[in-house]
Amino acid sequence: MLDYVPGKTAWYEDNQPREGKAVDEIWIGDVAGSDVPTCSLTEPIGDIRRRTEGWDTCVVVDSKGIVVGLLRKKELDADPRATAEQVMRPGPKTFRPNVTLQELLKSMRDHEIQTNSLVTTAEGRLLGVISRADAEATLAHEQAAPTGTDS
Repeated sequence: MLDYVPGKTAWYEDNQPREGKAVDEIWIGDVAGSDVPTCSLTEPIGDIRRRTEGWDTCVVVDSKGIVVGLLRKKELDADPRATAEQVMRPGPKTFRPNVTLQELLKSMRDHEIQTNSLVTTAEGRLLGVISRADAEATLAHEQAAPTGTDS
């Protein structure tokens, strides 16, 4: 019988210290916000809408925090008696925390994603969210920053 032993990728996904070229990369796990609203499959849309006022996104998670669906504005405006499970967008695209900002933005541009992207562990547990605007601004700021090399 073989036992699974996490490798370098799992280490990076857990946002553990990096070395070498990996130190210079900006990974989405470093900049994703963890304050995105979540809800359960059985929660009524009316309750979710009241609780998430001001947000246009709510992530549907199971009891272990695993992402199972997504509610955007359209779904949040649904019948208040409907449950999250009835109206959610199942299986939303997610990214691992060790994806670079450049990789994230390329994917968002390629798939015409204008809003938020979810950041999860390999098991699908929600870690946070990053907006396209924040990703672009962070990358632009980093690219404009002095490199710190002596002349």
